[in-house]
Amino acid sequence: IGYPIVLKPVNGNHGRGITTNVRNWDDAIVAMIAAKKISRAVICEKFVTGFDYRLLVINYKLIAAAKRTPAAITGDGVHTVKELIDSVNSDPRRGYGHEKVLTAIKVDDMTMQLLHEKNLSLESVVPKDEILYLKTTANLSTGGTATDITDLVHPYNVFMAERIARIIGLDICGIDIMAPDLTTPLNENGGAVLEVN
Repeated sequence: IGYPIVLKPVNGNHGRGITTNVRNWDDAIVAMIAAKKISRAVICEKFVTGFDYRLLVINYKLIAAAKRTPAAITGDGVHTVKELIDSVNSDPRRGYGHEKVLTAIKVDDMTMQLLHEKNLSLESVVPKDEILYLKTTANLSTGGTATDITDLVHPYNVFMAERIARIIGLDICGIDIMAPDLTTPLNENGGAVLEVN
């Protein structure tokens, strides 16, 4: 399929063990090792860019659609990355695990790698209004957020989601999509279905 690729465990969850935008063999080996820590079987996919969406289908009808955004902070030109993370985590809606609506942002290897790639540390000060993403995946369980876009989904994409649920035989499923938007048909905008949960 050619680079860039994504390597992820077959039966993982919460974005664990996933490496995106792998551009060479050496990085693919590292990504494979990370995925194998979670699952014996690993999927290799073409890397698709765009926004992360989750479509919820219940009884073979699209019920809700959300645009998911990775955990992030917005710089103010004064506070450090760590202080901004602490500030975001002070939101009373954030907790640990699934105890609250939102999950606290945890500084982990993925966060440190993203900071390293930008020559930043937890003590760095991010310029005012600059958004700094702290995860490569938009899972709510890693501190991401979701915005309701149900009313904006193109009828073709509604039909596709409901058809996927019927083909797989799941009366309740979450369909993860990467695409520039869902207001246009997925088969026309270069987007892709990533997985069905």
